[in-house]
Amino acid sequence: MKVRTNQPTDGLIAEIAWLYYVKGLTQGEIAKKKNLSRPTVISYLKLAKNRGIVSIKLDPVHGRMNEFADRMRDQFNLKTVYVIADEHEGDVKAFEAVCEFAAHVLPDFLDPNDQLGVSWGQTLSIMSNMVPFIPIPGLVVRQLIGSMANPIVMTAESCTTEIARRLDAKCVNLNAPAVCSNVKLAEALRGEPIISQQMERLRECNKAVYSVSPCKPDTHVVRFKVATREELKMYEKRGAVCNLAGRFLDMAGKPVRGELDDRLFAVQLGDLRRMKGMLVISGTHKAVPAVSVLRGGYVDCLVLDERLAQAILKIG
Repeated sequence: MKVRTNQPTDGLIAEIAWLYYVKGLTQGEIAKKKNLSRPTVISYLKLAKNRGIVSIKLDPVHGRMNEFADRMRDQFNLKTVYVIADEHEGDVKAFEAVCEFAAHVLPDFLDPNDQLGVSWGQTLSIMSNMVPFIPIPGLVVRQLIGSMANPIVMTAESCTTEIARRLDAKCVNLNAPAVCSNVKLAEALRGEPIISQQMERLRECNKAVYSVSPCKPDTHVVRFKVATREELKMYEKRGAVCNLAGRFLDMAGKPVRGELDDRLFAVQLGDLRRMKGMLVISGTHKAVPAVSVLRGGYVDCLVLDERLAQAILKIG
């Protein structure tokens, strides 16, 4: 008499593993193709490892990445660090790899009913267009700095809108300019109930995602006319080394204030610091700005490239 068993054969397990690890099909696609449930596919993939059909080997490069990540976690008291291996030729490819990885990590960074503040810039713009379509129940996405009159699609409103769309979240844009031409006009706008309420509710964000830029003449802060070159030089003279969501920080991560702050419609640094921050950054030219933000305690989750990680660790 034959004994019937529900255990799958090694041949079937190997086929499932081939489709997943080699052909790149998702678990759902495999389930549909083989007329199986998704939990069954998951159990078969586990069996593939248990039976020795699949052997997972960690590339030595990832050991090096883990070492950098561990050192940065310890040095800057971070919760999570992702160091992307420098496997690409040129800074552009490395930058795109960091943006793509951060985009796929973002849903894991978030929880249901979170309120996420979104900054602006090239990094956030590219990243926002790579975020996977994963609904997060109750998520609210808020714009951390006001609008900018610029045709380049890397403004805060475009980044906020796209991230909210992909995560099926409520989007709240900031209905104010990033900066006013004078303090009197800024004060008048802050008195408007709608703008006042939106600025107040930025404090409700419990998480934020942003990048950071150095104080250079060609920085986005100048290109997008948030600050003039003369204003930038003034902040530099006061010790500023970077710009974070429109605000300036010194090498110790402390705020550097100036006249521009009174004309700016953006999250306050004290409020931003209370949020769990995800910093996405690439390129060794951003080592000093990164150290400033890290020393200031603004970062919980960090995504960066290998060479930048090395540069930051050298600064200490």
